[in-house]
Amino acid sequence: MRTPVITLMCVWLAALALAGCTAPPASLSDHDGLVHTPLDGDEGDLVVVVFSSTDCPIANAMAPDIERASRETTEAGGRFYLVHARPELTAERTRTHAREYELTMPVIVDRNHDLVRTLDATITPEAYLLRMRGNGRYDILYHGSVNNLYGSVGNRRQNISEHYLRDAVRSAAAGKEIEVSQRTPFGCYIERN
Repeated sequence: MRTPVITLMCVWLAALALAGCTAPPASLSDHDGLVHTPLDGDEGDLVVVVFSSTDCPIANAMAPDIERASRETTEAGGRFYLVHARPELTAERTRTHAREYELTMPVIVDRNHDLVRTLDATITPEAYLLRMRGNGRYDILYHGSVNNLYGSVGNRRQNISEHYLRDAVRSAAAGKEIEVSQRTPFGCYIERN
């Protein structure tokens, strides 16, 4: 089930593309200078985009589970991107953060908020699981929280008992329906530019 915002966005974009969501493929560089186009891919490709922040304590607390989700996504043949939506971040800062939190996926900085606006991201951490339809079109299969470590801001559990993103990736990779396709993310707000 999609949220009203995602539904309206997809309806508007679907009118342009006649099916699914469509976005111009934003080309963004990671901290090693490699260029990535997260919203472009062949039909059937799975792509995960997780918006994060180097200084958000909730995103940093979820970093180990984000790394596990990344590994499971790539093992299933998909692509996984960690996206920082802070224009002022340097490559050295994102590289240091990735090393400190043992993050091995491509880490990109969305300096102009191209992905933020296209996916309508508002929180870090906030996850999107997409199935590509080709030609820049995609369906949003899952959107929301990475896991249930936080029930709300300031309400941290001792342990994670539900891995929403990882479960969604497993279901999508197996061709199964995702039981709950929307979960409210809790974290730090993205300041739009």
